[in-house]
Amino acid sequence: MHSVMTKSDYAIRDQKGKVAFYVPLWKREGLQLEVFDDYWRNVHGPVCARLPGQYQYWQFHLEYNQGYMWPTPEGIETSLPLEDQFHGIAELTFTSEADRQTWFNSATILMDDEHNIFSKAIGYNTSPGNSKTYVDRIEIGDPNGRLDVLKFHVMVKKADGVSVDAFRQYMKNSFAGSIIQSNSVLKFRLHLFEKIDNSRPDAAGVSHFEPLEKQYQAAFEIAFSNPLEMEKFFTSTEYTTIVENQAKYIKQISPFVERTAYTFVYDGQKTLAGQRSSTVAELITTVGAVNQLQENVVALMGN
Repeated sequence: MHSVMTKSDYAIRDQKGKVAFYVPLWKREGLQLEVFDDYWRNVHGPVCARLPGQYQYWQFHLEYNQGYMWPTPEGIETSLPLEDQFHGIAELTFTSEADRQTWFNSATILMDDEHNIFSKAIGYNTSPGNSKTYVDRIEIGDPNGRLDVLKFHVMVKKADGVSVDAFRQYMKNSFAGSIIQSNSVLKFRLHLFEKIDNSRPDAAGVSHFEPLEKQYQAAFEIAFSNPLEMEKFFTSTEYTTIVENQAKYIKQISPFVERTAYTFVYDGQKTLAGQRSSTVAELITTVGAVNQLQENVVALMGN
């Protein structure tokens, strides 16, 4: 674990990622979680990192939905049935929709690998301006493992009686605007999703289909330095004020705790994990094997 907290705000480093492809992932039935983690980060990740068009590519490895850790006002659902609990999120960002389409056009090679570890992969797109980091006081933007923070990835469904437009305005202006006023919040990143393209063909044994009633309309990433700061946030004026009329806009909130995070593409370039796998990158860093970063070695390893 690393000490990563700082008073500086690094939110600006994400601004070139104009659009995102955000993918909740369910591991293959019968596959041990440790094997799933290792294969996803050490085999699947470096393959994905080699595809063109990416600006950032993270893997977030998660615990099951921890609804009890996230207090919500009356009228908002937090519990999820077992079949809707997923194990990770892949987040890819792109500097333009054209770059994202370039990636999509090349991504069929990943379909052959999906069935090795996934049973379901549901991809959400965001439009320009609808994936934004509002505040980020975590110094490390390209993690490879566990960070010394308490971080959630929270899935959100809009209330049935509210328009998409009104829901988005609430999430961007009222919700985000209030949350980032809290000194307890280390990071807040918000995604506003388009409807899922259910015409995307399934891979062998991997579902890409999600019925409308199970689709999410938003997700946010929020981090605290420790459980005490999280509890201070939930009792703060910034939070208690914003949740007073939350049920008018939000139907369901599903928070997942981040176990570990890995970065394979950053600032448009493959990271060491993207080049060599997460485990090899960790070993090189731990040993201090600077020779492994030399151009001739990088070229030899197929960069």
